[in-house]
Amino acid sequence: MHRPHPQPDFELLSRQAAKCTTCPNMADQSAVLGPANGSIDSDILFVAEAPGRFGAGRTGIPFSGDKSGDNFEELIAHIGLTRQDIFITNAVLCNPLEKGNNRRPTTKEIGNCSSYLKSVLELMQPRVVVTLGGVGLDAINRILGTRYKLAEVIGKPQFTEHFTLLPLYHPSPRVTNWKRPLSAQKHDFRKILKITLSEA
Repeated sequence: MHRPHPQPDFELLSRQAAKCTTCPNMADQSAVLGPANGSIDSDILFVAEAPGRFGAGRTGIPFSGDKSGDNFEELIAHIGLTRQDIFITNAVLCNPLEKGNNRRPTTKEIGNCSSYLKSVLELMQPRVVVTLGGVGLDAINRILGTRYKLAEVIGKPQFTEHFTLLPLYHPSPRVTNWKRPLSAQKHDFRKILKITLSEA
């Protein structure tokens, strides 16, 4: 079934996010939501944690400008995808900082940004939602009303009413060096193709 082209609504959503000052600690930050996130018409949505200060917080492009971005580029290239084939967003759209360093978004900040993620889901109607790390999964849990825990569902497709959810690890250096090496994450990413092919 052909979906109506959602671009005008997405442009409005991006403008709303750019004006948002709901989170006091991030009121001076810029929301990363716009054409640089990828194709809003894609069937594949990635949900990560938040823009990093050397990455999207600086470049305005999700997963770019830092090692996490380099790793992500390698992972999607491994399965034959480009940024034009996917859409990437975050649980929190602005860069959370503490004393100049990245910090984990608070539960309240994830809640404040939840409406933007919900709107992206409604506009895209993706077939596959890939969460990268625990924070991305928490954001989807909030919308679905689920209680998935990363350790229990990592790499295991979860079938929801509207899309298949695939929780994966975040491609940050901390994760690839200590928890899930890039070679293993490439194996995980191949599951994205299996899901999309099985639903074709």
